[in-house]
Amino acid sequence: MSIAATYLQDIRVLYPSRLDRDQLRVTRNGLLTAVLEMTNSANSIVSADLRAKALASEGRNLDVPVLQKGPVTLTNVRSCVVSCSESDSALVRINWKTLVADICMIPCEYQVNEITYTADLAKKIREIVEAFKNEIETDLDLALDANKNQVYNSQIVPTKYPLAGDALQVQAVDRDFFFNDIDPINFADDYYDENVKVIASPSIMSTVMRYINQGPGNAANTAYQFAGKDFTFSNRIVNGVGVYGTGYFMPDGSMGLLTRVDCDARMRAVATRGTEWFEDTLPDLPFTVGIKYDSECSDETVATGLGYLTATKVEHWQISFDYAIIVPYQVNLAVDSSAIRKFEFLP
Repeated sequence: MSIAATYLQDIRVLYPSRLDRDQLRVTRNGLLTAVLEMTNSANSIVSADLRAKALASEGRNLDVPVLQKGPVTLTNVRSCVVSCSESDSALVRINWKTLVADICMIPCEYQVNEITYTADLAKKIREIVEAFKNEIETDLDLALDANKNQVYNSQIVPTKYPLAGDALQVQAVDRDFFFNDIDPINFADDYYDENVKVIASPSIMSTVMRYINQGPGNAANTAYQFAGKDFTFSNRIVNGVGVYGTGYFMPDGSMGLLTRVDCDARMRAVATRGTEWFEDTLPDLPFTVGIKYDSECSDETVATGLGYLTATKVEHWQISFDYAIIVPYQVNLAVDSSAIRKFEFLP
């Protein structure tokens, strides 16, 4: 006889074990970070009134009045006849997109499990937050490309950085001083803001880090070219075929992001059958979301593989919010200069 059969049991490490560190890694969202900073900037194109009205705009159209820059006729003769010109106005419709994600939790699953209820719930929330942010960043990249500048007054552009698909083409030999040329390029189109946001694909990082790390003691000090430049990077900015790196630069405050939650969440509504709505924040998500919660009795034997869960408690969370991307108003991008400029580093 022996007690070996009960002694030689599997040894299990407590969770979190840290072994899944790389499996659960999250991406960084430099594009979203930059746009949120511009939304909150003193130079933001998003007014306080727009932000306030956006929160209560569910179910109604939200329009922003704008004026178009008009021509001025100059003459050389004084006259009793006065020629009058009228200003042209327009309304810009704010377009919203809704994102929704669901979570289901079965408390009894965790009663005899190394994975705890809180650890699994936290993991599911982290994954949802990452998915939300990546979806927003993808739309921000599309908005940047759709609203990029097409016409330049600076002679630096056709001479040094020709356009291809409305993107400045930067040859490898010109990378060193490209960011120094941003200011005069903007100046020629009457954009004088000294604070410039640069949002780029990760392949641009090596060029930026190389010159930021130059100092006064180096033989070739090029750190001056980064004065007033704020760099962020995102994997959602994708390089085109034959392109080494892609990015955008713009004066601070040139883009904005609005978010709102549904009416029931704002009111913290409670249904007679037990459903609750409330507004809350999620870890690492820089704005509030609406959350709907309920629980019910359900047969979860198939879903869990646990035959005894024929009538068990299941909790449901539905997390949602609306967002709108705000870009500068332009009458005609083919004629008017836009603050959003795209560049591509060539191999």
